[in-house]
Amino acid sequence: MLLQRLSPTRDTGQVRPLPSRRSPMMLVAGVALTALGALVAWQVYGVASERVPVLVMARDVPIGQQLQAQDLRTVALGLDATVQSVDAAGKSTVIGKRAAVDLRAGSLLSPTQVTETLVPAPGEVVVPVALKSSRLPARGVQPGDRVVATALSSGATGAGPAQEQPARVDRVGPPDADGLVVIDLIVPAASGPALARQAADGAVAIVLQSRAG
Repeated sequence: MLLQRLSPTRDTGQVRPLPSRRSPMMLVAGVALTALGALVAWQVYGVASERVPVLVMARDVPIGQQLQAQDLRTVALGLDATVQSVDAAGKSTVIGKRAAVDLRAGSLLSPTQVTETLVPAPGEVVVPVALKSSRLPARGVQPGDRVVATALSSGATGAGPAQEQPARVDRVGPPDADGLVVIDLIVPAASGPALARQAADGAVAIVLQSRAG
């Protein structure tokens, strides 16, 4: 028997590189991710570029108080076209006006939240009157309407100007669980107490006057 000596193989420490292969699926996924990133970046840029400077409240302002310059600050927001706001360029037009509602710090200022006239004005009062639907016009009433608060004969407890009291509607609330609608009426201060007593007795109906003129 012949003995054959095998010579040991040398380990050179080198690894033969494998041929590079890229899966078609990976290529498609890479292209899709790139396109998605570009779309997201475009949308973010579009939203940022459509931001407009508007007014927000810098501090709380209670209803009826005049707005001062320090009550407002400017921020850039991307707003839907249906959202009411006051452009920062119109800041001078709202300074000096009164808050029509309680304004909270950080809230967006709307044109309907400020007014030039205080309600009630000096010499006037606001009287809440809770009415059944049968004591209101079928067409309803709305803020600004001129009405006459008429005392019903069955519930009238006294005489005075509130028997037929001209008034102006300030606000109209939604019907409550009992179907009563609360209407805030603006009347002269001298007539307020008598009308309030009749309203508490449920002895008032509303007559709507002409909206013309």
